[in-house]
Amino acid sequence: MNTIWLSFVGLSKKPTFWLGVLLTVVVFSVLINLGLWQLSRADEKQQLEQRLSERESAAMVPLAEIEVAKFDYLTGLRVEGIVRPMPSRYLLLDNQTHEGKVGYLAYQLVALANGKHVLLERGFVTAGGTRSHLPKVEWLQEPLDIQARLYQRSTNPLSDELMLEQGVPSRIQNLNVVQLSSLWRVDIEPYVLQPINKPWPYPQPWVPIPLSSAKHFGYAVQWFSMAVVLVILSLWVLYRALRKGVHHE
Repeated sequence: MNTIWLSFVGLSKKPTFWLGVLLTVVVFSVLINLGLWQLSRADEKQQLEQRLSERESAAMVPLAEIEVAKFDYLTGLRVEGIVRPMPSRYLLLDNQTHEGKVGYLAYQLVALANGKHVLLERGFVTAGGTRSHLPKVEWLQEPLDIQARLYQRSTNPLSDELMLEQGVPSRIQNLNVVQLSSLWRVDIEPYVLQPINKPWPYPQPWVPIPLSSAKHFGYAVQWFSMAVVLVILSLWVLYRALRKGVHHE
């Protein structure tokens, strides 16, 4: 034991030893904090999933009575009411996938009975052979009594610019309602209507939460596992260094 202690004392006099200790502590702290952050996100997602589950069986809310300020979370809210399509206000959201196919999510502007405007999701349409030819969409042309659920698309932290291309329909890269309202010069509600009427002409992907709580728990386990591996590896390196110091004495 005295030999090992002497070896440790000799090792501790080297600057590289303390540099290694410092790096190990910093990386370990980062890994643990990332794991804890994922656990907190998982808890948040569980609460949202519970709320969405409760809304699936909740009574319909009249669409014309929705006041955004009264809700801290709109996604999953089930509504009903009459919508009136606005002519030539059509959008194709680029770079969407559904069941292994690449295409667009089609939206059109509609007016509610209270005079407010909102985007109605028409559904997923497969992209054509070339980007220069946009797919043809069967747009809603007459007022419709719909039942729907609301959702708000998550913001892309890397790019949330609308990037609207002129034309009818207009191709966009992100669904930025604020910018769209400015370009179209009409106030648009900060949510989208996804009709649940049957039948409906186009498939409608429903992904209210991009990452589930289970995935966040999985990521947390990965970060904590990496922290454990780091500790084991560091102890093994220290053990090898101590043994090497003992043999040299």
